[in-house]
Amino acid sequence: MHFSTATALSILAIASSVLAGPLGQNRRDSGDDSNSQLNIFPKDDKYNDYAICKGEVTKGKFPQLQAPSNDGGCVRYFRGIDITGVVTMVNLYHKDGINSACDCAIACLDRPETCTNWVFKHTFAGAAIDDNKRSCTLYSSPNLPKGVTLDYNLDQSVGFGVVGMNAQQGCDAPLTFLDVNATMPDTYGVSGFAVRDVNQRQYC
Repeated sequence: MHFSTATALSILAIASSVLAGPLGQNRRDSGDDSNSQLNIFPKDDKYNDYAICKGEVTKGKFPQLQAPSNDGGCVRYFRGIDITGVVTMVNLYHKDGINSACDCAIACLDRPETCTNWVFKHTFAGAAIDDNKRSCTLYSSPNLPKGVTLDYNLDQSVGFGVVGMNAQQGCDAPLTFLDVNATMPDTYGVSGFAVRDVNQRQYC
């Protein structure tokens, strides 16, 4: 049987495209699911072991929430830690409907274009403002680590809201406290993250 050069090249091109198809694409991550050094994530059925605000932060309320069940809940949180921020700052109080950490997380999820982290803690704003209850602070960025300081060029910045603490000096994340002198840690203070990806999926 005799093949022309053109026919031979066509056969090679087809073979190349077949090899470069799904087989070639899968070669990079072949076996990753069973590799315990790569697949370090808990299974979906463990989500509920860690999630807070199940039944309040739900897929019904946030249809794009990336949780394995309709009950939802948030798993990106830190109990007793204040993951604070500075670029924008919105304070919400009991009079604004903040009765729990879940209300605070919901307030952040409601503002996906401006909020990425929330803190439910005592801010000691005064009884007339916060009813001596824990309140909610929303930020657009978490606190910087201790070895980093940013000095903002406000003339070229937009959408930053309150940057009254410019320059922003990094620090270790503080605890949440029951007293204004920061001597009594508050184990029921909590902070967490809420983000939206480019496909509009929400995480908390």
